[in-house]
This record gives sequence, structure tokens and C-alpha cells, in this order.
Amino acid sequence: MHEDAGTYEDRAPESVWGDAKGPWWRRGPASAPRLWKYPREKGSPGAPLSTWAVGGTLAMARSDRVEAYGLTTGDPLWTWQPPDGEVLAHASVDAPDGVGVVLHHDHAEGDGGAEHVRLTGLDVGSGRVLWSREQRADALGSVGGHARGVALGGGRLATVRPRHGDTPPVLRTIDAQTGALLWERPVPERWGHVSVVRAHPVVVSTAGADEGAPRRLVVVGGGERERERAIELPRWAEEFGGDVAVVGDLLAVECVGPPTPYGEEDTGSTLNAFDVTTGVLRWTWSSTYGATLSPLAHRGHVVVLNGYGDRATVLDPADGRVVAERVLPGHSYRACLSAAGDCLAVVCTAERSVHRLRVFRWK
Repeated sequence: MHEDAGTYEDRAPESVWGDAKGPWWRRGPASAPRLWKYPREKGSPGAPLSTWAVGGTLAMARSDRVEAYGLTTGDPLWTWQPPDGEVLAHASVDAPDGVGVVLHHDHAEGDGGAEHVRLTGLDVGSGRVLWSREQRADALGSVGGHARGVALGGGRLATVRPRHGDTPPVLRTIDAQTGALLWERPVPERWGHVSVVRAHPVVVSTAGADEGAPRRLVVVGGGERERERAIELPRWAEEFGGDVAVVGDLLAVECVGPPTPYGEEDTGSTLNAFDVTTGVLRWTWSSTYGATLSPLAHRGHVVVLNGYGDRATVLDPADGRVVAERVLPGHSYRACLSAAGDCLAVVCTAERSVHRLRVFRWK
């Protein structure tokens, strides 16, 4: 990503971002103009697997299809469906070189009986199938849609193959297009239960083998001599958030505390930023507005969306300073963010949603 002063006013005074109308005590961040919103959904079609914003196209992967729209217009562009009634179980978190990758199989009720899965690379701009290949399912471990044993991103697939007899679990990365094994490493026993968070760089979440062991995020290198870099969960927190943003050597992730007791005011969420090379905490940023936070690396900054999907805050990765903020009119439960250029797409990841997708221009 590159610096773009036209998008994030990181050197402008607070007054530039605020609403110039009304008394000073009512002023807040300016509202980003909404370009369009997704048609109202009926029933419970399920949460999107991923959303790709590339050039002038916004594509959304669902369990039964991938559909694309004009990023700034909302005009339908193309739809792709997997063959023979197959279902999509996973989709890449990004689309490097404009290629989004989906993993699909023919077991709608899960992957328990699937011997093979298929990976397909789609050109986001046109919907054209660029490549498609078969993959043995047992080489990947669990590939069900709710499983955390597989992650797609950066043109790679990261997976934890479960223990087989006396053979320990194995963490491996595979080239998504060719199926070539890039590297694999046995999972240390001290990690305990492992789930894959990110494929590029490879980040896994560990629960620890012993009861009461701290939860950690581990950034794993491919070479045998590359040491793993562990990030320990703060003592007050119980879990990491599902989204991880990596900007240079900084990793930003939401740290989730214990649930707020019924009847008490929600204390909000905290974003913790760690040095990837040392695991040391660099800075924290907290919000009392929205029960969850979704971070995104964009244009060399960390953009944070609150869980209601109606406010985006841009943070300087060096120190966590707020450099810009926008109100995003509307609401989306369990919202996450996708971005291209100066456009922000707010995606509701709840199973059932009134407004699945809203797209804004920063200014």
C-alpha cells in the first residue's frame, strides 16, 4: 500500500475531519458519502465467505456463488457458480494480481465424506475462470466452512493436517494454483490446539497444551531455521478477534475480554498492535463505540471498523495515533471492511442481515 494524502488526511487538524455545522460540542467526524447498498435480503442466506475489492469491481463470495458489482455504481457485473451443485467452503481473504481463490466440494452438509476438493482461481474483473484443480481433502485436514484448519490468502493455502496415529499434526503451506508444497513443519506439542488465522504470512492461534496455558498468536516462517514468533494474549483478554491486519512488521488484532454482564454498560473493545519480529506490544487503541473491532491494512495504515459498521477510524501504524475518521451512515451487525483506493465496503458477516453490503467513498 502507498501513502495517499488525498484519502487519509493524516496531517490535517481535527477541524478538517469534523462537521463544520452546529455547536462545537455536537461536532464529530464527517460522514462519508454512500455510493450504493446491496439489495435487501430475505430469509437467512448465510454470511459471505470473503469480499474482494479490485480496481472497479467488488466481488462477494457466498456459499453457492460469487457475485460481482461495479465498485462505485453497484451495477451487477457477473456471477459464477461452482459446477454440479458444489458448495463453497472457503475463499481467499485477498485477491493478489486480481485473482480471487475459492475452495469448493460436493458435500453440502460438510466435508466428512469428501475425498477431494477443488480450488478455482477467478479473475475478479471479469469472472473468468483462470485455473481450477483438484486437491485431496485428507492433505488439508478439515475443510468445512466453519473449520479453522484452512486459510487462503496471498496465493497460498495454509492448513493444519491432524494427527494420524503416532504422526504429529503438521502445519503446511501449499501453492493454491499448482498444489506444490511450499513447506511443512510438525506442530509442537506445547502449542496444544491449533487453528489457522492467516495464510500470508502464516499466523496460527494456539490454545496451549496445559489447562490455563495462555493463548497465543504465532507467526510462522517457512524455513527450518526461521524461528516462530509468538504473541501472547494479554491477561485480561480471553480470545483474539478473527481479523488480523499486518502493516510492515506490525500485527494488529482485536483482543476480546470477558462478556459484559447483563445490565451493565459495554466497555468496548481494544485493538492491540504487536511487533511481529519480537512479539512486543507497541500500542493499544480502544473504542467504546461498538462491541467488536475489525482491522484492515490499507494504504500503509490500519483502518478499524467498529462492530456496528457505522464508523471507520484510520490509525498510524507507528504509534496508534488517530489520523482520520469517518461516520458511515447505516448499521451492519458483525461488520468487516474491504477497501480499494478511496472506496470502503462495509460487509455484514451475520448469518441473517437486512443490509449485507454498503459502499462509501472516503470523501
